[in-house]
Amino acid sequence: MSREEEALLKQLIKQEVEKMVTPETTILLDDISRGIRQIMKHLEETTMQGIDVPLPEKTVTSAKPEIIDVSHIPLRKVDFFNKGPNTAYYRINNDAKEIPIEDRETIVAERPRATIETITLRVDAGNSAIIKMVGSY
Repeated sequence: MSREEEALLKQLIKQEVEKMVTPETTILLDDISRGIRQIMKHLEETTMQGIDVPLPEKTVTSAKPEIIDVSHIPLRKVDFFNKGPNTAYYRINNDAKEIPIEDRETIVAERPRATIETITLRVDAGNSAIIKMVGSY
């Protein structure tokens, strides 16, 4: 192909593209692009991030609370699974609220930021429970 033919072909392609991409199309594509950027920014700000950290399984046998210190790597979320045979109770940090975890129940404790530094577990006197936990930071 000669230089003249190549230049003519480029000119024809340019003309066809200009016919397809009107000013209205350009404005529409710009609006779509702006919308996608806003969605991406929102997703980055709201999508949970972190790494799952398996915590050692705990056998709780006392009404006296057992405290698990995770302050070296504060967590954002903890998944609790009570493997039984009795109800256990957990508390996050020093919150006054104690939450029951029934036998074979899964509960998720979640915070907006990684602020979970201590987990307290206990059972009623004379009972026991095995608690499996997975944290996320």
